Amino acid sequence: MNGAILYVDDDAPNLDLFRRWFDEQFTVVTAASGAQALEFLEKREIGVIVSDQRMEPMSGIDLLARVEHRWPMVTRMLLTAYSDRDLLLSAIQRGRVHDYVLKPWQPEDLGGRLRYAMDSWQRRADLVKAESERDTLRTHVEAAFGGIVGLEGGLEAVDSVLARIAPTDSTVMIRGESGTGKELLAREIHRRSRRADKAFVRVNCASFAEGVLESELFGHEAGAFTGAQKARTGRFEQADGGTLFLDEIGDVSPALQVRLLRVLQEREFERVGGNRTLKVDIRLIAATHRQLEQMVQSGEFREDLFYRLNVVPLSVPPLRARPGDIAPLAEHFLAHFGRELGKQLRLSPAAIEALRRYDWPGNVRELRNVIERAAVLADPVALLDEADLAFDFAARPAPDSVSVFDEIAQEEAQRIREALRKAAGSKARAAQILGVPRTTLNDRIRKLGIK
Repeated sequence: MNGAILYVDDDAPNLDLFRRWFDEQFTVVTAASGAQALEFLEKREIGVIVSDQRMEPMSGIDLLARVEHRWPMVTRMLLTAYSDRDLLLSAIQRGRVHDYVLKPWQPEDLGGRLRYAMDSWQRRADLVKAESERDTLRTHVEAAFGGIVGLEGGLEAVDSVLARIAPTDSTVMIRGESGTGKELLAREIHRRSRRADKAFVRVNCASFAEGVLESELFGHEAGAFTGAQKARTGRFEQADGGTLFLDEIGDVSPALQVRLLRVLQEREFERVGGNRTLKVDIRLIAATHRQLEQMVQSGEFREDLFYRLNVVPLSVPPLRARPGDIAPLAEHFLAHFGRELGKQLRLSPAAIEALRRYDWPGNVRELRNVIERAAVLADPVALLDEADLAFDFAARPAPDSVSVFDEIAQEEAQRIREALRKAAGSKARAAQILGVPRTTLNDRIRKLGIK
């Protein structure tokens, strides 16, 4: 995705100044009012919106509140005077603003903030794209094996557990690395349950900011916040009678964990901004790639909520631990993309052997990507050989080696620790050293488990 930066200010000279400074670094769009900004958002891809606070008739905070409600993925920045600090604090607490810049702004400082904001938006956009790609993995739920590919192979033990737990209403916690197919197992549990004719509702808890996730889960009443012009049902209500799947449950904030605990205990809740108690009848399935036990020990995850979720634990082994599933999965994906592209494709024995030798750090999702890439580049009729396969990682990682994702997290944690040491433990100063908002630093410290 190629997003633009939308700068909103009712002072024309400020708009010209912003364009002169940043037009060469970013794709810049400017608007002279909140209403004009909303029109731009309807028409094109905006990654970051930067708005002046003091505008008429729609203030910057009011504008960003509407953006948060209608386009929650857009990174929202506010230009404000120091005297507006109370309004700013309220906006930040309610999730309206990701970052703010005090006026008069300095080009070097604002440029760094804009680059970080665009990177944040791009990461969220990439996550949405990855989620879309993962949804296509559902195509093998009804594959030739009569269910999920692999249930008669490396997932045989998982299948035996599924047969016992699916007919019940017990809460299930699915654990496994990213890309192993945790959502597919959740859907298979729902498909075999007595709720199969009701809704299966999925929420990726890592895809939403805290304030947005609360509204997404529980809904909100009209007038609950600026821009909430009408009531909205949340995912719990949408899943009533069926199954609610909470993916990446380990990314839920401590404050929201309290509300989740109550709804799991009582099967009741109130919408955001409401006082009417709503009852729901759901079967809950949660999933995570995180080590929740360690998060409980460090205080990042509530122990009582962990036990509520971990009633029936189900672990999905990584693809490298079930090599017998690699060939059936590869053949299935190749047949799928062959039909989609109108091609007749087969895998040679050498190609299958190359697939089996690889360790698949990205699991089933990575295997699908490799096969799709090969299918797209292949001739209309082709026998794909080892040379036709381009793996996402150049070398086969050693079985006990640290993954590239762990290495990135370790490097990030080390940089944060160094900044905290330089700042004598001050998070505010460390955030300045790293060039990120303090709220972002606090979030990364929590997720990386930095003491």
